[in-house]
Amino acid sequence: MTVRSEGQFNTVVYEDHDLYRGQDGRDVILVHPTTIGHLRLKPDQEVSVSSDTGRMTGIRVRSFPEIKAGNALMYFPEANVLVPRRVDPQSRTPAFKGAVVRIEPA
Repeated sequence: MTVRSEGQFNTVVYEDHDLYRGQDGRDVILVHPTTIGHLRLKPDQEVSVSSDTGRMTGIRVRSFPEIKAGNALMYFPEANVLVPRRVDPQSRTPAFKGAVVRIEPA
């Protein structure tokens, strides 16, 4: 799932800090604490995130209890490389909330 930060208007990023989620940068993937444990990672560990459409490296995994275990959240537009180019059949919008990603230690 991709989101905009508090300091972002449309696609323009005005600041790296995200007040809403307490993040100091946009090079993060936010996951539930149990997901971090399941993947045998540590908070702030550098990981690579990949999907069928792309790969991102130098990403820090962060604990974010507000997200459901097994899901991940990254910032838009940085994570667009991971989002498939297909559209949701019902809404006919890009599938930003349905991209399957793999998280691996860097």
